[in-house]
Amino acid sequence: MPEFDFKTGFASLDTAMSSGAAEVPFTAQMHEFSMKAVAKPGREFYTDAETFVRGICTVARDWDFDTPGFIWDAYNIEAEALGVGLVLFEDMAPALDNIEPFIRDEKDLARLAPPDPATAGRMPMVAEILHQVKELTGTRPPLGFCAPFTMAAHLMTFELLVVNMRRNPGFVHKVLEFIVDEVLVPYCRHMHKQFPDLPCFDGSDATASLPFITQDMQQEFAEGPILRLQKQLDIACYVDNWWGDSYTDDKQRFWASKLKVTPGYFKIQDPDLWKVGLAEPMDFARRMDKPVVLGIDNNLFQNGPEEAIRQRVHEYMEAIEQHDGRGCVYFCSLSAVTPPENVRIAIDAVRRFRAGDRPWAGERRAGAAQADGPTGATDKVEKVTDKSAPDGEDSEEDLLLDDIFDAVLDQEDQRTVELVTRGREQGVPVHSMLDNALIAAMDEIGEEFAQGTIFVPEMLMAARAMKAGLEILRPILTETGAPPKGLIMLATVQGDVHDIGKNLVGMMLEGVGYQVVDLGVNVKPEEVLQRASELAPDVVGLSALLTTSMPSMQKTVALFREVGSTIPVVVGGAPVTGEFADAIGADGYGENAPGAVEIVHRLVAAGAGARDNVHTHSG
Repeated sequence: MPEFDFKTGFASLDTAMSSGAAEVPFTAQMHEFSMKAVAKPGREFYTDAETFVRGICTVARDWDFDTPGFIWDAYNIEAEALGVGLVLFEDMAPALDNIEPFIRDEKDLARLAPPDPATAGRMPMVAEILHQVKELTGTRPPLGFCAPFTMAAHLMTFELLVVNMRRNPGFVHKVLEFIVDEVLVPYCRHMHKQFPDLPCFDGSDATASLPFITQDMQQEFAEGPILRLQKQLDIACYVDNWWGDSYTDDKQRFWASKLKVTPGYFKIQDPDLWKVGLAEPMDFARRMDKPVVLGIDNNLFQNGPEEAIRQRVHEYMEAIEQHDGRGCVYFCSLSAVTPPENVRIAIDAVRRFRAGDRPWAGERRAGAAQADGPTGATDKVEKVTDKSAPDGEDSEEDLLLDDIFDAVLDQEDQRTVELVTRGREQGVPVHSMLDNALIAAMDEIGEEFAQGTIFVPEMLMAARAMKAGLEILRPILTETGAPPKGLIMLATVQGDVHDIGKNLVGMMLEGVGYQVVDLGVNVKPEEVLQRASELAPDVVGLSALLTTSMPSMQKTVALFREVGSTIPVVVGGAPVTGEFADAIGADGYGENAPGAVEIVHRLVAAGAGARDNVHTHSG
C-alpha cells in the first residue's frame, strides 16, 4: 500500500477524461502553493525531489484534493541544462537568469552542445521526482517539459525571437529544430527508457499564446515544432496551455490548432473562458467528440470573493456534467500568495456540488453582460482615423510626415530612420515629426491593439521603428533643452525575467516625451524602493508575465506603502488584472502598453503623490 493513496481520484480522473465519470473531478497546478503550505524554502523545495513530491502529496491529502498535481517549474529545466543560469528564491518558484540572450546568432547556436539528460542541470532531479511519485503514490506522473517555442523565447529573449521571426525566419527554424532534435527528443526518450510506464509527455508553452504572437506565427513557429516532436516520440505528447481564445476572431481555427497539439482533449481556461462563455467551447468539444478541461482563473482564487469562487466552480462543473461527465475542472496556478481560505472554499464548492447543493443550477455568467472588467467581456471600440489634410494640396512637409507615420505603422525601422533624417535635412520642425508622425503612429498602433486587429509582434516592431526615428531626433531635443514630461522608472519584478511588456511601455513612453529609467528584470522589491528613493520618479511601473512572480509584485507595492512613499505605482503584465492591482494597493493597472501610457499621463498630470485622487485602470 502506498504511503499516499490517491487511487480513487486517479481512477475517476482517467474515467472522466475518456468515457465520462459520474462525478466531475478537479485537478490543480499546485507546486508553489504546496511549498508555502508545508513551510519549505524554495531553495530546498525545487532542488530536492523527495521534499517536492512529499510536500505536494501532503497538501493534496490534508486539503482533500482529488489528486495531486506534480508539474514542477517546467519552463526552466531544459534551458538550465543547456547552461542558462537559474535563480532560486526562498518564497517562490525559481526563474531563469536570462537577461541577455543566450542565443543571438548562428555562432551562438553552433557552440551549443546538447545536454546529457542523465547529468545536466536538474534533469536528474526530474527523474527522481518521477521515481518518488511512483514510490509514494503507486502512480507514475507525466513528464513535464518546456515546449519548443517558449524555450526559444527563453534562449533568445522574446523580443529578439520576434524580430528574427519577421526578418530571419530560417534562423528561428534552426533554433527550434535544435531544441526539438537535440534537446527535447533525447530528454523525453531518456526518461521513457528509464520509466517505461510514463503515461505521456506534458508540455508547457504559454509564450506561444495570443496575443503574444499571431495565429500565423503560432502555426509556423509553435505548432510545427510540436508536431515534429510528437512524430519522434513513442507515447502521447501534449501541449495544452495555449491561451488567448478571447483575442481571436477565428476561434475555430485556433481550437483546431489546439487539438493538433493536444488531440486527446480540449482545454480552455480563464480569463478567456470567462470572456467567451461556455456555449461555443462546449459546442466545439461536442462536435469534435472530446473531453474538456475548464480552467478557473488564478486571479479569482487570489481575490475572491467567496460567492464568485463558488459560482464559478459550480458553473464549470455543471457544464462538464452536461457533457456526459467527460472532463475535469482545473485550478490554474495556485501560488505562494493564493489565500488558503479561497482554496478551501473552492474545494468545498466541489464537494457541495457533488452532494447536490446547487443554488446556481442552470445559471450562466461566463460570457454574459455581467462578465465585465479585466476577466469579462468588453466591447471593442471602433475608431476612424482621419489623416486628411484641409482643402488644397498637401505640402511637402505634410507628405513627409505622412510617410513617417506610415513607415512606423508598416514596422519599417530603417525606412523610418531615412525619412526622419530627410526631415531633419529639410528643416521640418522636430516636434512636428515627433508629435504628428512618430507619436501619432503609435497612438494608432495602440488603438489597433486595443481593438484586437494587431497583436504584440506588430506593436513591438512598430515601437522599434518609432524608437529608431526618435533616436535621430534625440540630439536635437537635447540641444533645445526641452524638459521631459516626467521621469518614469520601470522594472520586471523579482522572479520574472520577461521584459517584452516592460520594453514596449518604455519605448512608447520615451516616444511621447518621458525620460525612462529601466531597472531591468528580476528586480528585488528592496532594490525597486531604493532606486525610487534615489531617483524620485513621477511614476514607478512594475511588470510580470508569470503568475509565480505576482507575489513579488505584491511585496514591492507593500514595501512602498510600508515606508509611506507617495510615488504612484502602476502594475501590468499578462497574469495581472485590475482586481489584483486593487487588492495589492497599486495606483493603477495597465491592461496593455498603450493603456499603461495613458495611466502614466493621468498620474503625472495629477502630480506626484496624488495617489488618493488618481486611482485608475486602463482598458
